Formats: sequence, C-alpha cells, structure tokens
Amino acid sequence: MADHSDVVDRADSLMRRRRSFVASYAGKAENASASPPVNEDEDLPVLTDVVPAETVVPETRPDRYDEEALLTILATDLVRTLERQLAEELPTLVEAALLSAQHELHSGINATLEMALKAFLARRHQLSLPLDEPHPGN
Repeated sequence: MADHSDVVDRADSLMRRRRSFVASYAGKAENASASPPVNEDEDLPVLTDVVPAETVVPETRPDRYDEEALLTILATDLVRTLERQLAEELPTLVEAALLSAQHELHSGINATLEMALKAFLARRHQLSLPLDEPHPGN
C-alpha cells in the first residue's frame, strides 16, 4: 500500500496547484480538508465561460526573415531534396539508359553487317569471272 499512497500524494500535490478538490482514498479523508485554499484566479476556465472579443490578444508573428535569408533557406532545402531524389533514382536511370544504348548498339551493328553482306553479295554477282572451286588436278 506504500506505493498507492505515494501516487495519491503526488496526485494531490499536482491538483492543489490548479483545483480546489483533492484526490484521496478512504484512509486519507481527514487530510483532505487540510489542503491549502486555492485562489479563484488560478482556477482553469470552463468551456461555458464567454470571453469578449476585446480581451482576445491577437497572435503575434515571429520576426520575419529578410528576403535573402528566406531564399537561402529555400534554396538549401531544394538542393537537399533534389540530391536525395537523384541519389534514389539515378542508378535506375543509368541502368535503363545503358540497356537502351546496348539495344541500339546491337541493332546498329546488325544493320551495318547486313548492309555490308548485301553489298558484298551484290558485287559478287556482278563479277564476270566464275569463282568456282579450283580442281585438284589443275
């Protein structure tokens, strides 16, 4: 029970700061009346209280940044965002570009070889001399 009373004592001390009532259990009822009186000004307002608009204090803005400092902050944030995005995306983009370049290179080489073979075969058919296999006896 020592732990229980310690918790209740702490709750009492916290509530005495703001409220006029004190939490206690049956064994401490006699100490509840000994709590110090609470000033009415320290009490929290309730939701039904009406506050006139004249007493509301307008929200103050913090000191405004000068334009150059604000631009520096924005530029730094933009650079960090771009660097982070590029670090994530760049390996994938490079890999895709290399695969595309590899495909284009293969296609280009195949097209060049095909054109060279067609040109060779075209010249071969234009030759007037037959290119038969030589006979072993000649």
